[in-house]
Amino acid sequence: MSDKASLLEWFYSRRESVVSKELREHAQDVGDTVIEYNRAMSAMCQGEKGQALDALKRSFLSEKGADFHEQAFSEEMARGDMDEKNREYLLHLIRRMDYAADWCKESGMNMQLVLELDIFVPSNIWNKFCIMTRELERMGKALKVCVDNLGVNNDLVIRTRKEIEESEHVMDELYFMMKKEFFVSNLDAKSIYLMRDMLHGIENSADNFKDSADLLHILIVSQRDKPR
Repeated sequence: MSDKASLLEWFYSRRESVVSKELREHAQDVGDTVIEYNRAMSAMCQGEKGQALDALKRSFLSEKGADFHEQAFSEEMARGDMDEKNREYLLHLIRRMDYAADWCKESGMNMQLVLELDIFVPSNIWNKFCIMTRELERMGKALKVCVDNLGVNNDLVIRTRKEIEESEHVMDELYFMMKKEFFVSNLDAKSIYLMRDMLHGIENSADNFKDSADLLHILIVSQRDKPR
């Protein structure tokens, strides 16, 4: 493939190619990473520590699966028929998607430390974290819709990308609300340290979901009206 204008058609015509399958499966694993993290957070809101730890383990496994599909995607791109510029673009896209899972895992690992060290965290803070992870799950599911419909229903991709952008704005507001909550609570220094790192991971995961959706939007808009 030598023409940038044919990239969306390439996705449409080669839905069953290894590259296309690996990208969709990667998006699924990224989404599952945040879905299981939200389940862990929901379990903590209900005081179910054991269920929370089990969900974290599933989240980490999904993140590992995302890494596998990113590597397989990259290897296939190296031997494929796509020109260098488009290859670099898609590699940048899948790395952004992978960062969303990486940051979610980092947040989850800090949560695991909180649970294993039996550090006290007030229920109101867990509840607010749960609101954030629910929003993060929405972003993960929406990005999967975007990837599944790339080159097939680009109007749906653009609409769904707007939903991800709206969620990212919500996450920004929640982020600063949570920072304030830490300092007005009775958390000790080590608790604040771990809570801050959990919050930082969630925020960065959300940012990378938005960046991934923005890349898909740019791809579609830049090619949609090009002359054939």
